[in-house]
Amino acid sequence: MEIRQLRHFIAIAKYQSFSRAAEACYISAQGINMSIARMENELGRKVLRRTRKGVVLTPEGEFLLPRAKKIIALIDECDKFFAADSGFRQMLTIAASTGTIEEFAGPIITDFRAEHSEISVKIHECVDTACDSLVLNQEVELGMTIGEPTDERLEKRPLFASRHAVIVPQNHPLAEKDSVSVEDLRNVPVCLMNKGTRTYATYRAACHAAGFEPAIELFADNILLVFYMAEAQNMVGISTVHLAKRLSRPALKAIPFDSPDMDWRMYLIKLKTARLSPAAEMLERELLRHTERAK
Repeated sequence: MEIRQLRHFIAIAKYQSFSRAAEACYISAQGINMSIARMENELGRKVLRRTRKGVVLTPEGEFLLPRAKKIIALIDECDKFFAADSGFRQMLTIAASTGTIEEFAGPIITDFRAEHSEISVKIHECVDTACDSLVLNQEVELGMTIGEPTDERLEKRPLFASRHAVIVPQNHPLAEKDSVSVEDLRNVPVCLMNKGTRTYATYRAACHAAGFEPAIELFADNILLVFYMAEAQNMVGISTVHLAKRLSRPALKAIPFDSPDMDWRMYLIKLKTARLSPAAEMLERELLRHTERAK
């Protein structure tokens, strides 16, 4: 278990709502859903259960909650003591488009925090266009966004890429294919992430180039819902090959698109005219170093 997973669990127990807890923790609904899903996978037990009246604790969750609170209280006590002892901690806030932490940056930032305890890194998770705006408005120094920004004021460096894929039940007609084209989805209802993401813009543009309007059945506010709708409602979801491997389900198949036009590309962005703080420069170097290793 990770400390942030315990914080998310405590917040959900407090508000009895994933969405309200996500707001309180400054994370997206997708992010907090994935955080809890991973924790439950590690524990091998369900700690939360959704009901019509809200989210409730399972017996395992009842056991975990008081112990999680004790753990977090001790960690906060240590943080407060050592921050006061040092007299100064550098603060660094970055923007991260939904999915960038899960797909690439999560382990890097975790290691960075452990190595640089003098730096407090806060993450503002948001949709792609909002990430660009936060950097442009100088509310954050660095952003990790999806899709190449077109604003000339931004300096952008590629970090990571994955191919978009359709997520279908094993008995779906498309499941026989090894790859799909956008044309294969003509008049096929799909579920994908909301309009603030470049996944939506990329898919819509590809459909228009093929001469048809996309049949979007549902916009999801978190990626887990995309997989759920594909499994439970026999709907075609759109995610990425990389994420589909991490969220794989026996009843589903991920089929990559056959065109590089449907790539999911992640960029590190900063304002060209801004001078980065020492903390931001160190994190920038670390992210780019991992990109070079992956080549």
